[in-house]
Amino acid sequence: MATAHEQRGRGFTLLELMISMALGLVILAAATQMFTKAMSATWTVTQRAGMQQDGRAAIGLIAKDISLAGAGMPTGGVQLPTGTGLSPIYGCDQTKCYIGGVNGTGVAYPQQHLYGVVPGYQMGRPMTNGGAATDTITVVYTDITYSLNLYTVTNISASGNSITVTPPNPQPNPPVPPITDQVHGVKVGDLILITNTAGNAIGEVTGIVGTTVINFADRDPLNINQSLASAGNIKAIAGACNPVCNGTTATRIQVVTYYLDLPPGPDGIRYTADDWAPRLMRQVNGQTPVPVAENINNLQFTYDIFDVGTAIANLPDAGYSQGKSLNEIRKVNVLSLTARSAMHGSGGYQGLDLATSISVRDMSFKDRYQ
Repeated sequence: MATAHEQRGRGFTLLELMISMALGLVILAAATQMFTKAMSATWTVTQRAGMQQDGRAAIGLIAKDISLAGAGMPTGGVQLPTGTGLSPIYGCDQTKCYIGGVNGTGVAYPQQHLYGVVPGYQMGRPMTNGGAATDTITVVYTDITYSLNLYTVTNISASGNSITVTPPNPQPNPPVPPITDQVHGVKVGDLILITNTAGNAIGEVTGIVGTTVINFADRDPLNINQSLASAGNIKAIAGACNPVCNGTTATRIQVVTYYLDLPPGPDGIRYTADDWAPRLMRQVNGQTPVPVAENINNLQFTYDIFDVGTAIANLPDAGYSQGKSLNEIRKVNVLSLTARSAMHGSGGYQGLDLATSISVRDMSFKDRYQ
């Protein structure tokens, strides 16, 4: 008779179990480390893509405005009011100023003259407490979005504090919007270039009466309207509009200023840990500035000039401190526009420096036949 043998099952020994657990933990640790590195790489790539987007958007917008500098403006720029001891300024809206020192007092135009490009070497706000001041830049060109120049100037008040305009008749196609149009029309804070046989003058709009009268009252926020000035004001060219204003035109211009801002956080104190992200601001004329790119924390420019047959490159203030004329600017170099990451990583913020050069073609014209 056959004997049945019982088959006994055999498990892992304690040593085998410990070895397998150790190997499993090693594999799990390696997988966790790979996952962590992958997530870190994804975060880095995402942040860098955001930096590139912010930086390229900022530098593209700046380059577009700089390329238009001087377009449609009188050759050499426009003289602003002189002789009152009150300097015309830029960098302010109707309520406050944003550049010119830590507290923002506005910046006086060089030689009280409106050039196509106005360098602002170290006129901007430092991005760290006690750090170096950033640069600003201001460019000037005529407005192509609203054809105010198609209106007929029928009167300039004797004091230069207002002009009267009438719309074109017949109207072009499409018609020119009225000056009171909420979107395209003239607004308080706009700058208007008035030209006739007596010369050129600029006024800051302080109000509109009815549909035909544009006011330029004294004591405007930018100190542009100075009826008591000895020269450079609207009053100085008003005589060419009496009794008739033949050949007098009014054109809205764009005085565009770029600068950096560092908004204070909930505590209301700048340069503390809760500050909001630094941002690039764009201001037009005497209007309220608007942010155009976030996480931009450095802005520096240099300028190439052409002085009496000699080219000089990379001047931080375009040679103004050396007696050079700002009309000699031929190229603007964005020396450094630094974008930073939106979030703070384990190694701090990432940074990306961008640079470019823009030719100021409308300031390069020279009449060689004179």
